[in-house]
Amino acid sequence: MMPAPMPSPTPPSKETELASPVYKWTIGAGMAVLQSLVYFGIGHTHFARSTEILRTRLDDAIPFWPWTSWCYLPFYAAVFIIAVAGIRRKQLFNRAVQAVLIVMTLGAAGHIFVGAEYPRPVLHPPYPDLSHAFLASVQRIDPPGNVFPSLHVAHTTMLALILRADRRRLGNITLLMATLLALSTLTTKQHFLADVVSGYILAFLGRAYALRGLRPLPVAT
Repeated sequence: MMPAPMPSPTPPSKETELASPVYKWTIGAGMAVLQSLVYFGIGHTHFARSTEILRTRLDDAIPFWPWTSWCYLPFYAAVFIIAVAGIRRKQLFNRAVQAVLIVMTLGAAGHIFVGAEYPRPVLHPPYPDLSHAFLASVQRIDPPGNVFPSLHVAHTTMLALILRADRRRLGNITLLMATLLALSTLTTKQHFLADVVSGYILAFLGRAYALRGLRPLPVAT
């Protein structure tokens, strides 16, 4: 008697199909380039800006801690890298990319039409320590006018929340990093409180868009 033929493997559904590393890193690199072009293009364009329209007494009361700059720029890059590497489902990854594009567009509109600029304390050499030197390099890179909303807060918080749908423990780690980053935007005097609040609003809107209609699946810790 001939053995029964083996059943054909069931192809993965759209919701469980995995994204290849090449696919994710190619798109991730392209998004990083696009975001940089838009952000720095707006930041280095001359607009009439005010240091007072978003400024409050609470902003002035927040301490200036240059050492927190190590949570500002490094954590921003790290959360992006972890999200690209950590999100496994192709559908969820594509939704995350779309959400980043939406947040990027809304953020660009805010940077153009809300003419705010933080009156940050500009650091000059000689620097008393490495943290002051690092924050000074951040100030040279990061334009002071792109403040409302804070895309540092919006992108990192949103990606961390989306990542939790695939990798709960890794998502929680990146969410902690994003929270520390949000606090550092204030203690490095890079952003107003209004920028952080609007960044969180965008983050939750982006998360809602990315996770809409997705059936809950068992997630890895």
